[in-house]
Amino acid sequence: MPLNKISRDLTSREQAVLDCIPAGHANAISRRRLARVACLDDRLIREIIYRLVVERGLPIGSSTGPEGGGYFLIEDLEDLDVATRHLKPRARAIYRRAQALERIAREKFCRQLKLVLNE
Repeated sequence: MPLNKISRDLTSREQAVLDCIPAGHANAISRRRLARVACLDDRLIREIIYRLVVERGLPIGSSTGPEGGGYFLIEDLEDLDVATRHLKPRARAIYRRAQALERIAREKFCRQLKLVLNE
């Protein structure tokens, strides 16, 4: 579905954020700058980006790195690679943390916890 078709259904805040996100990872905008430009706080920016990607299906990627990073519209396979490169290691780290908490629950509280991922 074309981006302009989807953007007609966005809330005003979602549209304001989307309008500030540049195309391509080389032009990424930092979350801090995006918050300033869109006149929204950092937490709200993260929530809106999540909704735009997960609920609205918009191709917004993010990057991290020593040279900076930020949010960008994914335009090609290179952008997609940049956007997904850091997600899998972060997901593994979160899963390991959850497993550690499950182990702590068993050892300290004699409770069996099980991480269940709902889709």
